[in-house]
Amino acid sequence: MDGENKPIPIFDEPRLKMTYAGRLFVRAAGAVGYATLFAAIFTTLSSDSKNLQYLGLFLLLFLFDRIRHWGEGDVPLSELPKAGSANLAKYFLPKTYKAIERALERSGVKKTNFYLELASVLLSLDQIKKGFLRLDIKIDEFSQKLESLLSESEGRSAEENDPLAKIKTLAGLAAAQALNSGHRFVRPCDLFSSLASVEDEYLKRLFHMFSLSAGDIESAIMITDFAAKVGKHSSLGGASPELHKGLRHRVMNRAWTARPTPILDKFGDDYTDLARAGQVGFLIGHEKEYARLAEILSRGQSPNALLVGEAGIGKETIISHLAFDIIKDKAPQALFDKRLVGLDIARMIAGASPEEVQLRIQKIVGEIVAAENIILYLPEVHNLLKTSGEAYMSAADALLPLIQGNSFPVIASTYPKEFKKDIEARSDFLGFFEVVKVEEISEEEARKILTLDGIILERQTGIAVSFGAVKTAVMLAKKYFSGTKFLPGSAEDLLRAAISRAEQKGEKKASPEDVVAAAEAKVNIPIHEAGKDETESLLNFEETIHKKFINQDEAVKSVGNALREYRSGLSRKGGPIASFLFVGPTGVGKTELAKLVAEVQFGSKTMMTRFDMTEYQDKKSFERLIGSADGSVRGALTEAVLARPYSLILLDEFEKAFPDILDLFLQVLDDGRLTDGLGRTADFQNTVIIATSNAHSDIINQALSEGQNMSDIAEYLKKKLTDVFKPELINRFSRAVIFRNLEPKELAEVAAIQLEELRKTLGEQGISVKFDASVAAYVVKQGYDPAFGARPIRRVIEEKLRSVLAEKILRKEIDRGSEMVVAIENEQLVFHAA
Repeated sequence: MDGENKPIPIFDEPRLKMTYAGRLFVRAAGAVGYATLFAAIFTTLSSDSKNLQYLGLFLLLFLFDRIRHWGEGDVPLSELPKAGSANLAKYFLPKTYKAIERALERSGVKKTNFYLELASVLLSLDQIKKGFLRLDIKIDEFSQKLESLLSESEGRSAEENDPLAKIKTLAGLAAAQALNSGHRFVRPCDLFSSLASVEDEYLKRLFHMFSLSAGDIESAIMITDFAAKVGKHSSLGGASPELHKGLRHRVMNRAWTARPTPILDKFGDDYTDLARAGQVGFLIGHEKEYARLAEILSRGQSPNALLVGEAGIGKETIISHLAFDIIKDKAPQALFDKRLVGLDIARMIAGASPEEVQLRIQKIVGEIVAAENIILYLPEVHNLLKTSGEAYMSAADALLPLIQGNSFPVIASTYPKEFKKDIEARSDFLGFFEVVKVEEISEEEARKILTLDGIILERQTGIAVSFGAVKTAVMLAKKYFSGTKFLPGSAEDLLRAAISRAEQKGEKKASPEDVVAAAEAKVNIPIHEAGKDETESLLNFEETIHKKFINQDEAVKSVGNALREYRSGLSRKGGPIASFLFVGPTGVGKTELAKLVAEVQFGSKTMMTRFDMTEYQDKKSFERLIGSADGSVRGALTEAVLARPYSLILLDEFEKAFPDILDLFLQVLDDGRLTDGLGRTADFQNTVIIATSNAHSDIINQALSEGQNMSDIAEYLKKKLTDVFKPELINRFSRAVIFRNLEPKELAEVAAIQLEELRKTLGEQGISVKFDASVAAYVVKQGYDPAFGARPIRRVIEEKLRSVLAEKILRKEIDRGSEMVVAIENEQLVFHAA
C-alpha cells in the first residue's frame, strides 16, 4: 500500500491525559452511571405507566447490548480507514487500554521506563504466560531481568520518559500486529509482541538476553489461540480424498437457481463442502498469488487461471482458501455463492474407453453450464492433454470450446516441467489461461504455519513440540532441502521425524536437538557439530587446514579471510557464501584445498560436487549444465544445487569452458541464483563456489626461479588473468587465489600425510602399520615431477604400497591383529613384522 493511502495513526484517549485522581473520578462516575441505569430500569419496569414501562424495556435492551459487547472495542479493525487519520484508541479492547493505563500510572509514580512497566503488567496475563511456556523461556527468569531493568530505569526525567509519545508509537505497531494476525481488535498480546519492535534501549537489552523477536512472540501467541480450535483440523494444507468422507453435500445456491451435478459429483471433489465443514481454508503466505487468482476469476472475459508451481508448494492451499472465502462471502462479488469443484482426472478416465471419456466430459460440461454456479478446478491439467489419441478428441479438446466461450470460470494447475513439456506448446489451450506462478513461501511464513501444525501433531502424537524445534526445522529445511522439497512441507517432514525420534527415546517433548538429529540422518553430515563449532572453526581455519594441507599459506589465508567476512556479516550481500578462483600449476593442492574447505564449512568432503569444465566446451553443453526447456535433459549444475543447496561447487579447469557458459557464472556469482531450462530457480546463496585454473602457471614457475616474491607474483598474475577471463568475471569472485609450485621438502610432507591416511585405513581393519621416515622420501623420489606437482605421489602410494598390501591381505599374509613396519632397504620397500 502506498504511503499516501495509509491511515495516519493517532492515539487520542482523553483519560490518559488526566491525573491519577481524574481517572479515579471517571471510574467512579461510570460506576454511578451504571447504578443509576439499573435503578431506572427497575423503577420504570415496576411503574403502572405503560410509557414508563416501554422506556424501561428500551433501557433494558440498551443494557443487554452493553453487556453483549462488554469487553469489546468501539470499532473493529476491519473498519480501519484506508486513508485519513484514525484514532487507534477506538480499536483497542478495554483490557488492552487498562494495561496501558496501569503501566502509565506505575511509570508516573516510580519515574520508570513506561515500556518496561507495560511489559511487567502484560506478563501477569495468562495468555502471555502460556506463550512463554511455548518459547521454552522460564517466566520467573524473565521477570527477574525485567525487574532489574526497571530498577535501573528509575529516576528518569519526564522529557526522557515521555509515556504519551511512547503510547502513540506502540499503538501504531500493535494495530499493525493485530491486523497481520487477523484479530478483530487490538489485544494485550498484540501490545506485547509490538514491544519487541520498538526502539528502546531497555527493551532491546531485555529481549536480546532471551533471543526473543516480535515474530517469536507472535508465533507463541498463535499457538495458544489455535490450541483451542485444533479439534476441527487434521492438517493446515489443501484437501485430500479422505476429508470428503461423510461430508454433507450442498448443491443448491441461496437464490435457488442452481441445478444438480451428479456426474460431476461422482468424478469431482467439492472444496466448498470441505470449507463449510471447517476441514480446509487456512492460508498463510501466497497473498499475491491468491489476489491474482481471485481477480482473474472475477472478470467477464477469459476468467481462467493456470497455477504453475512445484508439488507441495501451496497450489492446493490457495484453492482451498478460495473455497473458504466463497462460503464466508469474502470472495469478490462475481464469485458469490459459487461451488468450487475439483475434477479428479484419474478417476474420470479410469477403466474408460476413449469414447466413454469424451462422453463423460460432455455430460460434466453440460451439468456445469446448466448449474451456472460452478468454478471448475482441473488439478494436474497436463494429464488431460495426455488422454488424447488418434481416434478421438482428448478431454482437453472437448473442454476447449467452452473455455473459449467463457461459459464458466476454470482453474487449472500443473508443474513447471509439465508446463514446459506438455502445455506451453499447445497455444490453442494455453492462450485462454492467465498463468499464475506459485512461489515458495518465506521462512517467516513457514514458521507461522509449522507453529500451528505443531499443535495438530501434538494432539495426534502426544509429544509436545517446542517453538525452538519449529524454528530449527524451518531453518534446516531451507538450508539443506530447498531443492528437493519446498517450505513448509520440507520443514514438516523434519518435525515429524523429530517427534518420532523423541517418541522412540521415551521423551515427552521434541527439542531442537531432535530436529538436528533428524536432519543429520537425511543428509548424512554432522550438522549439529558444524553449527555449534562454526565460529571456532573459522577463527582457527588456517591451523585446521594446515593439519592436512602443506604450505600455500597465502591461499589458505585468503580463503579463511573470505569465510570469516561472510560469517561476521561483513561480506557483500547476495551471491554465494564465498567464491574463489584458484590459479596455479597442476598438482599444487587446488582441488585438495577445495575438499578441505567443504569439510570445514559444510561438515564433510562429500558435500562437494565437482564439474570438469573440459566437458562443457561447446554450445550444446549449455543444456547439459542448466537443462533443456522441455525437461528431456536435466541440468547437471542446477540439479546438483537443487538437490544440495548447502554445499561446495568445484569447477575444475574453469578456463576451458565455452565462453557463453563462463558468462552464465556472472549471474551466479553476482546474485546467487540461476534459472534452469524449466524455469526453476537454483539458489546458490548457501554454496561456496571454487573455480580452478592452470592459466599462466608458467609465469609462476619462471618468476619463482628468478627469486621473485610470491605476493608480487600473485598481483602480476591477477592482472594477466584478463587475457583468459573477462575482467567483470574475475571481479565477481570473492578472491583470486594464486598457488605456487611445491618444493621437494614440501612434497615429502604431502607424502607423509597420505601415508598417515593409509595407516588409518588399515587400522580400521585391525591391522597396525608403521611407516619408517625414509618411506616418505622414497615416495617423493619415485614420483617427483615438477610438471605435475604432488599428483604423482598418490599414484606411487597406490602402486607401491596400497596394491601390495591389498594382495597380502587377500593371501592372508596379513590379517586382523597383524603388526608390521614398512621401511626402505637397498632402495626397495620392505615389509617386516613388528
